[in-house]
Amino acid sequence: MLGGLLIFAIGAVICFAWIGAIKKRYAFVDTGLLKKMYGYHVLLSLVYFAYIAFNPSDSKAYYEKVRSNFRGDTWMDFYGTSTTFIEWIAYPFIHYLGFSFYSMMALFSIFGYIGFLYFYVFFRENIRFTHYFMGYNLLTLTFFLPNLHFWSSSLGKGSIIFMGIGLFFFGISNVRKRYIALIIGAVVTYHVRPHVMLVMLVSGAMGFIFSSKGVSVAVRVTFLLGASVAFFFIYRDVLSLVGIDEEQFLTQGLDMTGRASKLTKAASGVDITQYSLPMQVFTFMYRPLFVDAPGALGLIVSFENVFYVIMSWKVVGNLRGLRFLFTGNFLVKSAFLSLMTISIALAQIAGNLGLAMRQKSQVMILLMFVVLAFLDSQRQQVWRAQQLQRLRTERMKKGSVPSSA
Repeated sequence: MLGGLLIFAIGAVICFAWIGAIKKRYAFVDTGLLKKMYGYHVLLSLVYFAYIAFNPSDSKAYYEKVRSNFRGDTWMDFYGTSTTFIEWIAYPFIHYLGFSFYSMMALFSIFGYIGFLYFYVFFRENIRFTHYFMGYNLLTLTFFLPNLHFWSSSLGKGSIIFMGIGLFFFGISNVRKRYIALIIGAVVTYHVRPHVMLVMLVSGAMGFIFSSKGVSVAVRVTFLLGASVAFFFIYRDVLSLVGIDEEQFLTQGLDMTGRASKLTKAASGVDITQYSLPMQVFTFMYRPLFVDAPGALGLIVSFENVFYVIMSWKVVGNLRGLRFLFTGNFLVKSAFLSLMTISIALAQIAGNLGLAMRQKSQVMILLMFVVLAFLDSQRQQVWRAQQLQRLRTERMKKGSVPSSA
């Protein structure tokens, strides 16, 4: 445990310097908030450390496999996608630097925090107004949702892919200047979950295709060409990973319910293969909801899920919100399509609520971006109307517009 605390201390020095560097580039960054977020992330990491002391954890298996040279005697023996990629990242720290289990947990927790840093910049530069929920700043509340931090604070896929997705969306918001972040985010996401990268590429491409505002032709063509090339190279890996041959994919689509049936034996198991696709997605995104909460952790997550239901209703509960999903800019479309396609893909393999709680933490932040962007668009319309009225009033006072006007 002392090793983990030391890594957190070193991580604080590095991350605070990183925050300072980001602040120099983006004046809107609230350094105080980001430093508090680091402390909050560390706190939830320590809670997770305590949680796995009494519950099964994949993190222990990752560490033991690497420590015992389960896949071979060299670093590259561990290279691959999915589980092996996590072990490949962990290998040099365990074998060359002698990291303990808790040191590795702290290191991967910091990777998760880096995802929050880049998601924060992505949100702040695209959300103009301050919005409130029950008196709290909604954007700030989003970045302090406990489930997001809890499941991105351990040695495993959750922390790494959260960082990858954060870098990806930070990159696509300004492809010309952030293509390196975009490439790193895409590569990391692909290596952790190839099917997630596949649907993100498709969603991003569709967002670019069906949006004309704020995207130059050159940037759009460059991104679409890059997405097409990447799609060509990775889609076979995706089908191989989920156990589907190419002919089956062309006729049936990306159906992964076969994998879901293997994951329903846990205490929190739900036979998701018996659900319709809409119910699978609803289960993935919004359950548990108190009555089906698996244990104390499930009860805590239920409060967060109720919050997500309320936030979702702000968009889908009225015609303006539904229209916004089609008329929003390419970032809104990319985030929404990524959220829905990733949810559909992961919902088909999340055969129990415990797994769903863990996996959805990787993408639910995209829901909050769509909600905040919609609220921003509504506030902007009001602001423009107020500005127009103020301009008319000033002209009337100067006598340039007849009073009858």
